[in-house]
Amino acid sequence: MKRTIVMIVMIATLFTGMIFFSYAQRQQAVRADQPNITGQYGITIDADTGEILYGKREDERSYPASIGKMMTTLLLLENVKEDEEITVTENAIKTESQSKKIKLRAGEKLKRDEALKLMLIISADPIAESIAEHIAGSKNEFVKMMNARAKELGTKHATFKNASGADALGNKVSPYDIAMITKEALKYPVVLEYMNSTRTTLHTSERSPNIANYGREELYDDPYAIGSKSGLSALGKYTVVTVDEKDGKRVINVVLSSTRTQLYPDTKKMAHYAFQQLK
Repeated sequence: MKRTIVMIVMIATLFTGMIFFSYAQRQQAVRADQPNITGQYGITIDADTGEILYGKREDERSYPASIGKMMTTLLLLENVKEDEEITVTENAIKTESQSKKIKLRAGEKLKRDEALKLMLIISADPIAESIAEHIAGSKNEFVKMMNARAKELGTKHATFKNASGADALGNKVSPYDIAMITKEALKYPVVLEYMNSTRTTLHTSERSPNIANYGREELYDDPYAIGSKSGLSALGKYTVVTVDEKDGKRVINVVLSSTRTQLYPDTKKMAHYAFQQLK
């Protein structure tokens, strides 16, 4: 009996070791021939399984700029009902940078998905702060929620300091962190809808202006790209998270600290390489 148990344990150990060795070999192959990118940090994951398909310093931290709003996006959808109204606060107007594309007004009200449009299409900082106050009562309490939820998702390095992604001491994430947060956010179809929109009409309690993100059109040099959220800050430089889909397979690409001209070429190369790994 003891001999049988020992044999079973040995076989199980051998089988587990073979799986680990096979995975390790694949990861080594991934590193050996993967393309070089301009961005200082990057990752591509399988949007379904979370498997890492490309990595460049993917566990190192940098400033996210506006792609930090992916965490705010997730908390908005998890905590606010679709027909619930969010009020633009006086504090948000005073403390956050206004978008050149639209200037929000204190007291202006937006339904949940309209607020989401503002974050994902034109990256308005005041609406991110207003969302934080609406959900948690204050910026500090919302930041606690951000970091707690990020940890639940398996992030390793995220330390959010605000809802907008704006530069702040210690406001850092790794590409892996943003990829895992985006993976969860994509469970809500409206997220990809707005990540894939270059122009739309915004509806608030006071007006219905047309809004656009012309910079996103560069994304579509990549024939498999179906959405993006970009950021720019003094410390973070150019950042982006994109989604690509080919032959029924979907990947999430994240690049931190890149340049204006190479941001989308980086993600295009990463996605192309990732799809080769998934064949």
